[in-house]
Amino acid sequence: MIGSNSYGSVNVILPLLEYLENAGFDLKTILDRAGVPHAALEDTTTRIPKERFQALWQIASEVTGDPAIALRVSTMVKTNTLGIVGYLASASESRRNAFELVKGLTPLLWEDVECDLESDGDVAFIRCSTDRDPQTSRFTTEYAIGLTVTMSRVFGAGRSHPLEARFSHSAPAYADEYERILRLPVRFEAGEDGVLFPISMMDTLNLSADAALRQLLQRYAAEQLAKISTSAPFSQRVRACIRSMLPVGGLTATTVAAQFRVSERTLRRRLREEATSYQEVLNEVRVELARHYLTKEKRGIVEIALILGFSDQSAFTKAFRRWIGQTPADFARGNSS
Repeated sequence: MIGSNSYGSVNVILPLLEYLENAGFDLKTILDRAGVPHAALEDTTTRIPKERFQALWQIASEVTGDPAIALRVSTMVKTNTLGIVGYLASASESRRNAFELVKGLTPLLWEDVECDLESDGDVAFIRCSTDRDPQTSRFTTEYAIGLTVTMSRVFGAGRSHPLEARFSHSAPAYADEYERILRLPVRFEAGEDGVLFPISMMDTLNLSADAALRQLLQRYAAEQLAKISTSAPFSQRVRACIRSMLPVGGLTATTVAAQFRVSERTLRRRLREEATSYQEVLNEVRVELARHYLTKEKRGIVEIALILGFSDQSAFTKAFRRWIGQTPADFARGNSS
């Protein structure tokens, strides 16, 4: 859920600040105008309120005279700029695996952005949902989609490229810049924001994959997710933590509580205060992911059971029937496109 009082990591704006500095602009003046303390740049764990991010993009666009600055800067982002999220993606088996791992970790970078992956035949689509405030969302949307394109070209092996970038808004006066900057076809008024890929690109193996490093980074990322300053409800933070830890395995209320540096009893109490429970949150995550994997990515039932932390296919099938009233196979058949 995208909140009106959300926060983001200072890592998100570092490429913009580097771009402005290299262009000869006075960073201190720009940061002061946006209400971003210069000292915040010395600590990459710093969290900045959404409105200050938005002000910074607007001011940067004004001083440079470049309305496409968010797109332009997105193409300059490096893996290490994204911190733990970038390193984790780099260690992943494929672009698809990278997306699965970092999807639940997007609050570490932005609470304003949510992403989903859909597969259909020989194409895949990564949808980027942002805060829809019409006066402030354009920079965030363009930056998010630009990052999706840029990172897809950085991670993994192979020579394939994204097929198309889609934007829900109308073509702006600088529409020609989109294709020139992103180096791929662009469609406006598409009804959605995101990037279309050949399915082969999503599943090409990453030659620099490192399973051991990936597990270490996942645990570290879950710890960081539990610590960040955020306006999100505790149950929402637990949900994101569960989602990020599921692929690692060994997930229990005790291990999740440890990420928040509280006891299991405190975890359960705080969830009760929000009218939910650990098991309810865990089931919500599993149901959401199961539906997605069955209908959008057409994954096998055995594979889904393992991803969601079930001991075997039978245990997953029993749980799914309890949640949905159907077996996973019947649900997939009834919702096939």
